Amino acid sequence: MTKILDIPQSIIAANGNTSLAKELFSMLLGDLELRFEQIKESFSSNNIELLAEHTHKLYGATAYCIVPRLRKSTEVLEKDLRQNELSQLDTRVETVLQEIQNIINDGPGFIDKDWEDFQD
Repeated sequence: MTKILDIPQSIIAANGNTSLAKELFSMLLGDLELRFEQIKESFSSNNIELLAEHTHKLYGATAYCIVPRLRKSTEVLEKDLRQNELSQLDTRVETVLQEIQNIINDGPGFIDKDWEDFQD
């Protein structure tokens, strides 16, 4: 099973700066409840344009933290929205929301770890 957060890859993405990698993840974690509500609300109100905008912003944020499952699910949703392929929209949105919730639930445990232990 793919990890929720890949700390070693997050450190690499931050040019080896462990504190920066941890800070970027903390920022993402702090932003996820808002992102969850924005995606949920735009989907519930059938505002596809706004849903695409929120999904794009979240996908961009995942480039700075290596959260593979959330990144993949937002990538798939964003692609479907760009291509106006809405047949699996319910499933795609639910998957993104579940991955956001997983990080909200488990993220604080990652913050408490000493990320220096994950450097190569």
